Amino acid sequence: MAATDPSDSPSTDTSDGPSDGIQRDLDELTILLVEDDPRAAKWVRLALEERGAKILWATRIDQARLLVERHEPELALLDVSLPDGNGLDLIVELRTREHPCACVVLTGNPESNVARIAAGLGVSEFLAKPVELERLHVAVTQARERTLQMRRILAEHKGSAVQNEIEDGVGKRLARAREQAPGKPVDSSERLASLAAEFGLSARQAQAVAGVAEGLSDADIARAMKVSYSRTRQLLAAAFSKLGLKSRNDFIRFLWERSGQR
Repeated sequence: MAATDPSDSPSTDTSDGPSDGIQRDLDELTILLVEDDPRAAKWVRLALEERGAKILWATRIDQARLLVERHEPELALLDVSLPDGNGLDLIVELRTREHPCACVVLTGNPESNVARIAAGLGVSEFLAKPVELERLHVAVTQARERTLQMRRILAEHKGSAVQNEIEDGVGKRLARAREQAPGKPVDSSERLASLAAEFGLSARQAQAVAGVAEGLSDADIARAMKVSYSRTRQLLAAAFSKLGLKSRNDFIRFLWERSGQR
């Protein structure tokens, strides 16, 4: 396959052509692939292009951001270790855009804590490399449905649905964390309960940052908490200040570092 400048345009090389019998069930689906290993990227691109998907390939986070602005992908496949940073940094950005994008995380280290971190950030699926073809297809299909769900919620302004996402998702896991036996592994959401106690976050501040960890936008958090947008920003600013942080990305890196992953 001919090389493509990942920062310029989506992959359109079809020289290998789709295999006979392959169902083109991903037609008109635009997927952002952020992967700096050309061999791994080629395998994923061929597998998904055979099914009709349009692949936007980036090897760096800055390239990925440009492609997102130009093409508004429906979902993203993200490597974790990239030349200019951590692929997890993109997750909050992609999930909180005007047209949100579900994310699937790829990693070459299946024994790490990346899966738990990714789950806490609202990732649709976690896949270890090399990716099995059938599992990749299932993950992409599920992520596409997740994107449609997120965009529908935003379009319909269903604050109650966002509220349920926080209360049923993060809230229950935070409650269970208080009963966690010493030494038992905790997931990234449960870790937030520990952080709240350690750094003296109020209940409202903890709820706000839990929304950030779930990938919700400030506006979604405001609707879920039934407070004004400005009040939400105040709560987040106060919580970040107690944690010694300045931004959402700082918070994501903070969670990552606290997990023991460097």
